[in-house]
Amino acid sequence: MMSIMMTAPVISLYLHARGLPAAHIGAVIGITSAALVVAEVILAVVVSSRIGRRATVAAALAGSAGMLGWFPFIGSLAGLYANRVAFGAIRGLLWPVVFAEVADSSPPDRRGVAFSIFWLYFGVGLLLGPAAGGLLGERFGLQSPFYAAAAISVLTLAGIRAIRPGHDTTVRRPMRSYGVLIRTPAIPVNWMLTVCNVVIFSIYLTFLPLHAAGGGLSPAQIGLIFTAGAVAFIIGQDILRRVGDRVPAERLLVPAFLARGISTAVVPLLPSFGALLVVNFLSSVVTAAIPQALSVRISGLAPRGHLIPAMGAFNASADLGFFIGPVLGGLAAAAGLQWAFLLAIPVTVLALGLLRATSGPGTHDPVENHRSEQDA
Repeated sequence: MMSIMMTAPVISLYLHARGLPAAHIGAVIGITSAALVVAEVILAVVVSSRIGRRATVAAALAGSAGMLGWFPFIGSLAGLYANRVAFGAIRGLLWPVVFAEVADSSPPDRRGVAFSIFWLYFGVGLLLGPAAGGLLGERFGLQSPFYAAAAISVLTLAGIRAIRPGHDTTVRRPMRSYGVLIRTPAIPVNWMLTVCNVVIFSIYLTFLPLHAAGGGLSPAQIGLIFTAGAVAFIIGQDILRRVGDRVPAERLLVPAFLARGISTAVVPLLPSFGALLVVNFLSSVVTAAIPQALSVRISGLAPRGHLIPAMGAFNASADLGFFIGPVLGGLAAAAGLQWAFLLAIPVTVLALGLLRATSGPGTHDPVENHRSEQDA
């Protein structure tokens, strides 16, 4: 996460300095997410079944390093687009395998704790990456974060032996595997819950700076609000790690989605820096339960041998949410910025309805739903 997030503070500035208009800046950045969705749903499944999990992760890290290091040397617009498509396709190989490894490396009754630790380190990357990238960009130029991110991707290869080399031979045909997964209706419902969560979060992420700047807040204050949210997310995961055996995140999904929706919908009522900081911090502690609980749910429901496509669709659902949220929010904001934030209300209602649909016995217990190869 640190390697990919190091470029987040500078990539739009770098493209602007290159003379790209706003439309191309958005498209060059956004096309990465489109490539990620395809890679996470299709490519990761096919590649891991052919060359094994460890080799797939190695290819993702080495390829990411190559794309990041190449980016500052590109001289054409077509080359910039090609680089970001390739980066998304290569990076998309990583997450389904890593999520599957987290699930497979822990017994079902300890999977919640394992994912809490995973999301904690994920949050550390979210926190340190932009800070390091912004500092490097300011001191050494806008190209330097790309070189540093490439170096970190290479250094991450040192841990590659933690990934098992096994092949997921049951999923050589992705569409057949997804056919198996959707026979358990709760799995696609949890993918939809991921979309709902990220739609609300991406609306907040996209339009909070506009609201805050309109209220007179400086870029530094806006940055502190987001930094506080990242710190709160890490704290939330640490709490879940400590209490996971007694209070699983599954029980926190309803209050967490309520916190996500309400904290976004009330943004237009929060004009001051202090109010925005406190609300974001508190809600981020609570909403940390959402990705952790959904990870555990999906990994527990997926038939054995189909974990990589299940987690690939889980990650693709998040990327889809990052696309839908800003688009819908932008359309709503045309009638007034407050309407973008108020979109959180119907999306939250939808999420609560989906949670109710999956709240029956046996729909999300990772032990009860741990299937054998014969069941699959």
